[in-house]
Amino acid sequence: MTPADLLGEFSFKIYEPPLSEMREDCRIYDLSDPAAVLMLIIDFETEVSMNGINNFLGNSSGQYAHETVAALQTIGAQTQAILLQKILIVAANAGMTHDAIQADRSGLEEFSITSFQELHGDKWDAASHEIQEIEAVIDYTEMMSCAESYVERYSAQIHQALGISLD
Repeated sequence: MTPADLLGEFSFKIYEPPLSEMREDCRIYDLSDPAAVLMLIIDFETEVSMNGINNFLGNSSGQYAHETVAALQTIGAQTQAILLQKILIVAANAGMTHDAIQADRSGLEEFSITSFQELHGDKWDAASHEIQEIEAVIDYTEMMSCAESYVERYSAQIHQALGISLD
């Protein structure tokens, strides 16, 4: 299995047990574990591509945003790590933290669908605009190429996490 194939397989399996349990029991914070590093990268890329950077910051994967910066550094995606760190600084300076975003959601019914604008109004418009400009510079193709190289270096651990024999 090529590193790209292995990464693809891994990206599907992280949302089901036993790998999904890494989020629940906080093992996703363990950046010494290649599976946790890749989960953070995949969660970041998936969330941003599906819902945008602002929703990444406020959704469950955003609670690991600082760990995601470290994971990007770990796989060698230095530019992307710097850009995500800049995004986190802009957001924090505006009070647009994961907790603040979640606080606005506290009155919603479970599984409610709403837009960022509807939920938060214009209080973070300036920060949101700046964040989106920074995010637009992130090269996700390069980031995933770094992830593939990382998978190649840690192939045995990724195979093990997936329950796939190397034989």
